Parts: sequence; C-alpha cells; structure tokens
Amino acid sequence: MSSRMERPYVSINMACTVDGKITSAGREYPRFSSSYDRENMDRLRAESDALMVGAGTMRADNPKLHVRSRRMREYRRSLGRAAGLIKVLVTASGQLAEDSRFFDDTDGGARVVATVEEVATERLRELEGRAEVWRIGRGSVDLRAVLARLKERGVERLLVEGGAELNWRLFDADLVDELNVTVAPSLLGGRDAPSLLEGSGWRMADQRRLRLVDLRREGDELYCRYAVIRGGDDGNDEAQTRGTG
Repeated sequence: MSSRMERPYVSINMACTVDGKITSAGREYPRFSSSYDRENMDRLRAESDALMVGAGTMRADNPKLHVRSRRMREYRRSLGRAAGLIKVLVTASGQLAEDSRFFDDTDGGARVVATVEEVATERLRELEGRAEVWRIGRGSVDLRAVLARLKERGVERLLVEGGAELNWRLFDADLVDELNVTVAPSLLGGRDAPSLLEGSGWRMADQRRLRLVDLRREGDELYCRYAVIRGGDDGNDEAQTRGTG
C-alpha cells in the first residue's frame, strides 16, 4: 500500500471520447470537450498545490499551466492556497521547445523539471536557467521520489493532467488516489490513438479497481470521479479508498 504520509494526495484529470480516446491517432490537439469541462479543469487546478504533466503532452499540446479564470483564482485565494501552482514536468530526455508555455511565469508559481541522472549536461544547463531541475532516477524518472520531494516542499494535493504514459506509470506504482474523467459525446477510433492509460498494461488478475464517488451530467457530457480501491475487492466494506482527499 502506498502511504499518504510520504506523498501528496494525487488526482488525475482527463477528458476522453466515449471510446476512451484522449486524442486522435495523429496526436492532434483534443477538441471534443466543452467550455464547462474547461471550467471544471480550472476548478481542480484551483484546489491543488501543484500540477504535473508529461513532456509528451507538453510538446504535443503546449497547454497553459495556470488557473485561468478570475473567478477560480479568487476561489483559490479563498482556500488559502498560494497564488501560483507549482508546475512539474516529467521528462527523461530533457527535451522541451524554447517557446514552451511550461516556462511562462503567468502566476509566479515555481517550475520544476523532473528528469533522470544521465540527462545531457548541456541540456541540463539550459533547463537550470529557466526552472528547478531534479535529477531523480536512472533510465526513467523515479516518480515515488518526486512525490516525496513535493511533499517535503509542502505540496498536499497534486493534480496530474497526463499524458497516458505518465498516468499509467503513476497507477502502476500505486501512486494515484483519485481519477476524474470527463466523457465527451464523440468517437475517434483508431488502434494507434492513445487512451487514458498506455504503458504495457496489466494482466486481468492485476487490474486496478475504482469506486465511483460522484457522477454528474452536463448537457451530453458525463463527469465521473473515482476513488482508487486498495486492500480489498469490488469496493466492499474492507476495501480502503481515498475518495475525498
């Protein structure tokens, strides 16, 4: 079991089509969710201390990593949280475009690049001039160590916004407490189109179990919030869940 004392509460937020795709096989910018979904994403950011994304998502979508609306920024202040989110980028290669929005200083939040020990020295120098660089792990970033360091930094709630490989690695390491999924009323198909989780997958016997703790409908979209079940099967009384943070 993964101890909450050693890391922040981890929530993943993703939008997907009815067939579970987060983008097309061509990795286009996803355009299937609504303005309400974007508002919901903003609320989840406002309630978090830090925001984590994978480098692939950053390179493909180049999203803005801050609380966007004034109303949600005011809501964030009412919660007593710092004005800016700590932004964490997970990358084994250290490769990121010079004009990446990850380096924007829109809200004054700290920027952390979590990478591996063997990242090229010249690339490391470039990154260190624009963000904190944490070299944690060899071959792949040690996510458990990254979360422990964030906890030491005072991060209590971490929001993860993909991509699919990062999502899978966090689930595979038993580091996720909550999954928020917006199901958009569209289909994409494509055997090469990414879904919510990629990675090598699990055997049927090792599947991860979830408990639905909230379900809302807004127009034709569904908003699902799941707690990760630990210590039991099928959400029975002996199962340990972390659903509300």
